[in-house]
Amino acid sequence: MNDFSVIDGVAHINDPELYGTWLDREDYKAAVAQADTPERTAVKRLLIDFEADLARMVRDDTVQENVADVMKRYIVEDYVQHDPNAPGNGLDNLIEHFRHVPTGNGTPPPVVSVVLEGDLACVMLKEPTPDPTSPGKTYDWYILTVFRVRDGKLAEHWSAFRKMAAPLPQS
Repeated sequence: MNDFSVIDGVAHINDPELYGTWLDREDYKAAVAQADTPERTAVKRLLIDFEADLARMVRDDTVQENVADVMKRYIVEDYVQHDPNAPGNGLDNLIEHFRHVPTGNGTPPPVVSVVLEGDLACVMLKEPTPDPTSPGKTYDWYILTVFRVRDGKLAEHWSAFRKMAAPLPQS
């Protein structure tokens, strides 16, 4: 049995260990990026590589050392941000926002699909999550995020996250 399969453009993970190794698996990333044209495959791969590089920084606790280089590789200078938790538009704001991402919680979830429509790309990630209604069980949490791609870089982002309050200071 293979540890994953891609059916109708969505990766199905058969071996739970892949959740921790996906970002280093060239075969997995290539399979998820596969599209009907080389151009569409390249756009899908851009998004998958971006998510993998972000996940690698979080997993390896190297955000502070690598965030500027990673963001400059993938993001346009005049980036537009629609995440209500981010401090505003522009590459510099995105870099500063990502400097505060928590690390040390394992590998972020894998990209299981990228859907393209014109210059928009919807990225779907999947993470087995403890089920609050069934102790000891998990459910599949799908995380969706949308990007606009311009000239081979990410130019705009929409998030499905709700606005969060800043943590209260510890006394």
